[in-house]
Amino acid sequence: MHHKKDKETMKRLLSYISAALLSSVLASCSQSMEPGEIFETHKSGVVLVLNKFYYQVEMPSGQKLYFTGLDSNGELQGFTADEEEVKQHPAMLNGTGFFIDDQGTLVTNRHVAATELDEKQMKQNLQRIIRAMIMQCAYAQQQLEIQYDQLEQQRQQILLMGMGSESQLLQIVREQSRLKNLYQEVSAMARKMRYNTSVDDIHIRVVCQIGISYDGVRVKSPSDFLKKNPCDIVKVSDKKDVDLALLRLRSGKTPDEAHVFQIAGVGDSRYFSGDASEQHLKIDQQLYMIGYNAGLMLANTEKGISAQMTSGRVSQTPDGDRVLYSIPTVQGSSGSPVLNDRGHVVAVNFAKLVGSDNFNFGIPVEKIREFLRSANR
Repeated sequence: MHHKKDKETMKRLLSYISAALLSSVLASCSQSMEPGEIFETHKSGVVLVLNKFYYQVEMPSGQKLYFTGLDSNGELQGFTADEEEVKQHPAMLNGTGFFIDDQGTLVTNRHVAATELDEKQMKQNLQRIIRAMIMQCAYAQQQLEIQYDQLEQQRQQILLMGMGSESQLLQIVREQSRLKNLYQEVSAMARKMRYNTSVDDIHIRVVCQIGISYDGVRVKSPSDFLKKNPCDIVKVSDKKDVDLALLRLRSGKTPDEAHVFQIAGVGDSRYFSGDASEQHLKIDQQLYMIGYNAGLMLANTEKGISAQMTSGRVSQTPDGDRVLYSIPTVQGSSGSPVLNDRGHVVAVNFAKLVGSDNFNFGIPVEKIREFLRSANR
């Protein structure tokens, strides 16, 4: 009888010990970390993103035009009809990304990966493109007329002065016929654009190459990003207020030495910490951001690419759409992970308050969860 009670007592004792050990392990896993510890253990998973890109405009006629972006006045930059020219002088931008699994998947901002354009400005510029194309047609017609007249003068000299052979005369007539056909084609194109072309008939797409580099790696040229660590766009958010994108290394593998981030809160166990209390941020809560402020300008050091960590506090009660914090940033920090004191992601940096570098916005956990769920459907 006593033996049976002793066994039950031992079972309860073992149960209590196991529970205590588990509680101790969980507590140690969720303990806060010193800022320096967060930086040293997490910086390997934060990458500098390089996007080399240009835009292709396809006219209704099938002709392709190219440009590299819009200036501060909304005017087209690098506008050309020569694709080789735009390939030699593309636009480039830097941003930040971070690993969320062992398959080379990275989170960054949509505006880093997809280089979106303002729709209203583009419609205005497309109207300018149409006008420019009509003017280009008029210029082409003028040049064709000049070439035709020059050939006609040569033909008349041959006929009147006998200064040429039959074969030369035949060649001139054939060239004049070709110029006439070209003139008619250009005239038809101009008429079509003048009366039948709208912005809906013109299609624009971005042509880009994306690559990354790691903390501590030396880089000398864009090829150190684009050839050594090329990435593909996996998913871009289709929601206007969710500036998120997923990239993936073409190798399909996260480097063994790279840190893989966990996102605070409950969600897919591949990405989330599982602690629901973490995702509820409080006013004045301490936050940290690891990223590449100013891109290569600050990141490229004698020791190679070097990430930076900045800190601040939650400065406004989160509303579920964005998180406002007092972490200072400059261009290049877009897509940086914003971390709590456990080193878990509580937001993705995406924008700054206009007129200030010290108040910035992050995409909250709720939006990140929805985006990852849609990406895995």
